[in-house]
Amino acid sequence: MKKFLLVIGLVFGMGTVCEAQEIFNSMLEHNKKIAYDEKSNDVQAKVARFKYTALQYMRRKCFESEGDVTKKFMNDQAYYMDQFVMKFFESALLNTDLKPKEKKERIMLFIDASGSNPLFHDTDKELVNAYVENGKDFFTPFCLDTDWPKAYAAVMSKLEKK
Repeated sequence: MKKFLLVIGLVFGMGTVCEAQEIFNSMLEHNKKIAYDEKSNDVQAKVARFKYTALQYMRRKCFESEGDVTKKFMNDQAYYMDQFVMKFFESALLNTDLKPKEKKERIMLFIDASGSNPLFHDTDKELVNAYVENGKDFFTPFCLDTDWPKAYAAVMSKLEKK
C-alpha cells in the first residue's frame, strides 16, 4: 500500500512545480512520458494516459473553437484536472475510512461531477465517455468533455457538506 501511495504521489505531484504559463504544456509532456514509458507501472501509466488524452482532447477542441483561447484558460483547465484526479484518489479510492457503499457513492460523485460540467458540449458521447464506459479498465472514469474548475468546485462543495 505504501508503494502504491508513493506512485500516486509521484504521478500527481508534478503539476504544482510548473510555472503558471507552462502548466498545460508541462503536464502534457510529463503525462505522455509516463503513459508510454515501459518502466511505468500499470497505475501510473493508466492515470497518465487519461490525463494525456484529456489534455489532447481539450487542446484539439480549443483550437476548433472560434473564441480566443488564452494560456491562462488552458493552464487553469490542466491544473484543476490534476487537482480533481488527486482529490478522487485521496477521498475516494484510497480512503480506507469509507464503507463499501460510501466508497461507491464517493466514486459516483466524481463521475457525476465530471459528466455534469461539460466544457464544449460535445455531441460525440462515445468519444467523451470512453473512460466512463470502460471504467473497469481505468482508474479515472471521467468524461473528457469536462470543465475541470467547475467539476472540482462541485466535488469540493459536496465533500465539505459531508
